[in-house]
Amino acid sequence: MGDFVDETYKRVEEIINYKRLNIRSFEEIIQVSNNSIGTAIRRKSSFKSNVLNKILNSFPEINPTWLLTGKGEMSLAISGEPPLVYDISDIDSRIKDNLLHLLQEDEEVQEVIAVKVSEVLKK
Repeated sequence: MGDFVDETYKRVEEIINYKRLNIRSFEEIIQVSNNSIGTAIRRKSSFKSNVLNKILNSFPEINPTWLLTGKGEMSLAISGEPPLVYDISDIDSRIKDNLLHLLQEDEEVQEVIAVKVSEVLKK
């Protein structure tokens, strides 16, 4: 078995390029100090686990196995695994629709609302 060579710096650079970011904006997104990522890439250094965790937390679509080992695909979505980020842009609309449906269709809910409305009107 050969010696392990840590080349996570190459994969981090690949993420930066894939996301079309510069090193500074990448550092801001993952919340690390200025020039820490750029310096590590230039020196071909390994990253501490806290930096790798920040990358994975900031970019949940990145495959952790790929980042750590280079095996598999960069993106979880490409590898067939479900995405870790969900579109909730229409969540308010869906909640309102479900509430309206519940109010219109559920007799028990209608009865409770009728009682509460009559209580309010009696005050």
